[in-house]
Amino acid sequence: MGDDVIIVGAGSAGCVLAARLSENPHRRVLLLEAGRPAPRDSDIPANWVAMFNTAVDWGYHTEPQIGCKMRRMFWPRGRMVGGSGALNAMIYIRGLPSDYDGWQAGGCPGWGWNDVLPRFLKSEDNARLGNSPYHRTGGPLTISDVPYVDPTERLWHAAAQAAGLPNNDDFNGPTQEGVGFFQLTVKGGERFGTGKSFLRPALDRPNLTLQTGVLILRVLIEGGRAVGVAYLRDGERHEARADQVVLCAGAIGSPQLLLLSGIGPADELRAVGVTPVHDLPGVGRNLQDHINIPITFAAGERVGIGGMTAEEINAALRAWDATRTGPMTSNWAAAGGFARSRPDVAEPDLQLYGVISGNRDHARYIAGAPGVTLHATLQRPSSRGTLRLRSADPIEYPALDPRYFVGDAGRSDLATMTLGVRLNRRIAASAPLADVIAHEITPSADARDDATIADYIRAHCTTLYHPACTCRMGTDELAVVDPTLRVRGVEGLRVADASVFPTMVSGNTNAPTIMVAERAAEFITAA
Repeated sequence: MGDDVIIVGAGSAGCVLAARLSENPHRRVLLLEAGRPAPRDSDIPANWVAMFNTAVDWGYHTEPQIGCKMRRMFWPRGRMVGGSGALNAMIYIRGLPSDYDGWQAGGCPGWGWNDVLPRFLKSEDNARLGNSPYHRTGGPLTISDVPYVDPTERLWHAAAQAAGLPNNDDFNGPTQEGVGFFQLTVKGGERFGTGKSFLRPALDRPNLTLQTGVLILRVLIEGGRAVGVAYLRDGERHEARADQVVLCAGAIGSPQLLLLSGIGPADELRAVGVTPVHDLPGVGRNLQDHINIPITFAAGERVGIGGMTAEEINAALRAWDATRTGPMTSNWAAAGGFARSRPDVAEPDLQLYGVISGNRDHARYIAGAPGVTLHATLQRPSSRGTLRLRSADPIEYPALDPRYFVGDAGRSDLATMTLGVRLNRRIAASAPLADVIAHEITPSADARDDATIADYIRAHCTTLYHPACTCRMGTDELAVVDPTLRVRGVEGLRVADASVFPTMVSGNTNAPTIMVAERAAEFITAA
């Protein structure tokens, strides 16, 4: 097999893969990215939500959700070098060992916890936790404690412990359960995701080329083999050819490109005007996402970012510019943890966040006064959705239908999230956080019994920005890629991003996506 590789997507996975593969000076690597370089707001940890609905956000919306009062859910995704890893809240969570042992038991040999842990460690440079069975130093990816902790976040932490949750100073250590402060991909007070940690040092290599502002039209398939890609740049059509193509375009972009290339359910492709090249019925199926429900409390005093005046925010920005210190080095979502919704649940099924702000709806709703918003996120959703093409036009967004809260699986998900709301109320009612809370605000305040809480969840839940599983790895007929990430039935084509997860992981998806890219680099190098 030849050494020339085209990587589609310079997101969290693509940046890792480009850096690792270009370590071999005899391999030429072309990295293609739809967006441009990340803006200043991406550097500032506190400003991640400021990039939503801008040029660096794809700004997807789902189909109307029958389980969510027919709402079209907003799904921001990064469209820039660094991808969604340049847009996210920078939280580094691997998930539970049982997630990966479950992958292996479900038909993915070589993906159990003992297999993937060394690949997590390969990337890591953890200043506080250092070298241990669970951590290391010396990798490209800096993992650090949040540089700035708001005083009210410490009140939340104490209240969560008073409510019965144990303290945990390492969510990637021996146990996940408990509350504390998440570690972040932050270095020296600024975001330091894979675009900076992996790709930037590699760009000086003569065998690595990055092209931005590129819209991929399709993968070129000849004789059952991927031979390159067709793309638009500055309005003109181009082709690039290589021995291998790797899709790292994410859980939306990668299946969309497979479908546009004629790889997917043949009858559905014909129906939208795409000529099938390879009938692969699992493409776009098995869509999973972490669903989140916030409840907000008015604060009786000026707390958190919501309590800062315009002058204070400007002073914090000046401090960040000058010294990379102060409130702007916080992601405002570092206080949190993991909990079991019921005593009979073996492992945490909820992720919690204690955000010291009254803002909601991805900060598109700006609270008129200081507040505290407590989030409960479903760790292992039972709901399964789909991604389908609307047409053969590569510019048109695909139809995204996560099917939140539909059927028996949806009722189970809804019941767990209802318990999450009750748990967050218990935390809010516990000292010392209760001392700064005035009251819960509407509309959640009016939801008191299980039925009205469930109704509130349907009306106000949001994504936690973690779509995954749409190019599922496995060995069965609905698997899209095999356990070495090769697209089943097509030579020279792999997928390496969150779309290959067989099932959702228990926690934020950025770290597992980086791990998948590390594995992909090993598979390609060994081939």
